[in-house]
Amino acid sequence: MKMTATPRDKRNGNNKFGLVLVLFVLSVIASRIVNRTAQADNPQRDIPIGIAGSVGFNVYNESVFTLTVPTNGLFGDFEHKPPAHTIPPGGSYNYQVSTNLSKTSIANIYYNYEYQYAGQTRKGDLILDLVVNTSGLGPYYTVMRLYPIGPINYRRAVSYPENVWIIN
Repeated sequence: MKMTATPRDKRNGNNKFGLVLVLFVLSVIASRIVNRTAQADNPQRDIPIGIAGSVGFNVYNESVFTLTVPTNGLFGDFEHKPPAHTIPPGGSYNYQVSTNLSKTSIANIYYNYEYQYAGQTRKGDLILDLVVNTSGLGPYYTVMRLYPIGPINYRRAVSYPENVWIIN
């Protein structure tokens, strides 16, 4: 039996295009399988893309009252929610409010304190709103809104809108 070799031509020769095509299809299939298993192992929340940071606000207690923040007195966009705490006379506390390029951040703090009036112990409240607006393309601005209930006052410096001094 005599074997004869057929010459290679364009149709039955080295088909590099077909090999590249097969390898491409196999790599697409493999990457999709690996991507699905990675997403199943580590699901991620839909987090809006933006530049995140924080702005600090300071509360200085120059009054004779001890300001108390209970555990249910903190709400909003804190960078890390602070624990329940007190600010004694002469003390201070720093709050960090989270910022995001696409929204206005607001944090609320509810203080309570006791004071003497006509020989009786009474309770007062102070509500503090910390607002950071970064929703525009320009520079951000900060606002502190205070709502005192009882004989407590405060002062702020125009050049430092992130600071407030509680006075009586």
